[in-house]
Amino acid sequence: MLRYGSMSRFQTIYLTNQRPIRSAVTSHDGRYVAVAGKRGLAHYSVGSGRWKTFDDPEAENAFVVRGGMCWYQHVLIAAVESDDSYELRLYSRELGLNPESLLHIQQLPSAAVVVSMTGQDSLLVYTSENVLYHYIVSASDTTVTLFQVGQLTLNGIVRAPARVRAVTWILPDHQLRDGDPSQDVAYASVLFLVDAKLVLLQSSTSEGTQKYDMRVIANNVEYFDLMRDQGTLINSPSQSPPESPSGERLPITGLHADRALRDSLWFFDGESVRCWTDVEDLLESASTGNDCDLPSPVSIATDFYPTSVILNRGIVVGLDSELHQRRDVHFAMFRHTIRTQLFLPHILRKCLSELDPAAASVLALRYRDLPYFSHALELLLHMVLDDEVDANLNAPDFLMSAVVSFLSTFPNYLDIVVQCTRKTEVRSWRTLFAYLPSPQQLFEESLEKNLLKTAGGYLLVLHTFQELETSSEQCIRLLQKAKEAGDWDLCKELGRFLMALDASGDTLGEALSRMSINHEDDIDRSPSDINVLLATPRPTKTHKHHGPNGYSPGSPRRISSETVQSPNGTAASEDYFSSHSG
Repeated sequence: MLRYGSMSRFQTIYLTNQRPIRSAVTSHDGRYVAVAGKRGLAHYSVGSGRWKTFDDPEAENAFVVRGGMCWYQHVLIAAVESDDSYELRLYSRELGLNPESLLHIQQLPSAAVVVSMTGQDSLLVYTSENVLYHYIVSASDTTVTLFQVGQLTLNGIVRAPARVRAVTWILPDHQLRDGDPSQDVAYASVLFLVDAKLVLLQSSTSEGTQKYDMRVIANNVEYFDLMRDQGTLINSPSQSPPESPSGERLPITGLHADRALRDSLWFFDGESVRCWTDVEDLLESASTGNDCDLPSPVSIATDFYPTSVILNRGIVVGLDSELHQRRDVHFAMFRHTIRTQLFLPHILRKCLSELDPAAASVLALRYRDLPYFSHALELLLHMVLDDEVDANLNAPDFLMSAVVSFLSTFPNYLDIVVQCTRKTEVRSWRTLFAYLPSPQQLFEESLEKNLLKTAGGYLLVLHTFQELETSSEQCIRLLQKAKEAGDWDLCKELGRFLMALDASGDTLGEALSRMSINHEDDIDRSPSDINVLLATPRPTKTHKHHGPNGYSPGSPRRISSETVQSPNGTAASEDYFSSHSG
């Protein structure tokens, strides 16, 4: 996939001569792109921003890409048809596109249907003769070659090779670490996407005979992605991405040090993105000797078309279509915009619903440095709270307690809870605080930790629950703390809040008098004068639409903004203390 948010234009000359584009592929690290049209191919470097095409039109028109392409580090592997022969060709990004610069040519007995990289250096080639070939990519300082180490005939298993759209396989950990590559075929469990069915072939030995058991594990699948195939980025926490000979390198962070969800299997079924968090559990459940049903995948609904999963950022990336119409022209403009959505809350919820808080803690540890990690935790609480309020029968009774207990282990726990209250309707607050300490206790804890704006949020909850004393002692204490901290914006918000509680202004006057903020003549001002003092409008916040779900992670959107009635009937808006962004 390309780096999140990066865009590139097709090479104009190649697009003009060879349109339409029939195949496109990106490297796992997002540094390189290759496209193939009616004839030939072209490739692009995100780092340098340059395309490379054939200088000789005859060489470009001499072959057609048939069976797809894939990247191995800076080397492009393309399955081509040329003069009634079928080949695998290896091109270096660092060399020009011409016949003399080919790194290696591997002849194939028949046309390739699918080519894909799996693991660190394994290449799988599925052909029209219903044979799956296994090659090892051998690279040195000067050469890159392919060596065939095995093959698997699938006659009688796959009836129509042309209907296979994608293929990969899963090897046991012991075979990956210490096994002989020539024996990979004997241990591999093969995943095929045949039409819209995700098919699993598991190898087994019966009476000395190797056989494969087939099972359809998902239907209506448009594409799938096995995260362990992103080998160069997730196999070792200390491993850096491979560098091309020219030294081109893009800043890639997070995924190198992140092994969470390394064995996850993702697919899109036309309605939602689904994920099995551990493919080994899937293999065990799918084996013929096990009568258990397949584990249910995590479902992540999106309101856009998802195209890929960026594991290190915890997001699903996709495209949304927009139709723009202008009055000064007689046609409409159709555009695509990049959209994102967090998947982390859904995975955490799955772990907690399965009574596995340890797995949730490990996963949270991997993503805690994300700038929007706190917002992901808020979404987790909000999702479960909505189900609890709506009495969703699919929500386990213990889940809300498990989520609250899980969130309490984080240092910003108080902020997460108060932010959730700002994004939910007031009718949900009673349900939420049934699983939490009292708002008064959380208010005191926020004051003790000097989280003044967080304490302001709990002050609003106290007022809504009518637990705020008439004298508004808590508000005056918070006002005193804000004055000592020099937070005059919060002081202004608290002043407005006191005016909403007591329109006569007596409570505000008493508070100012006790704090010795104003002079005597200010204390004796009429309520209308005090209203003028507090009438300065707050600056309007502008949320930039560039984070997950289309907004800045640091400034989450407001889901609801109800107006709460004070005891004397005066409206006390939830917008009080809303300048706090967590």
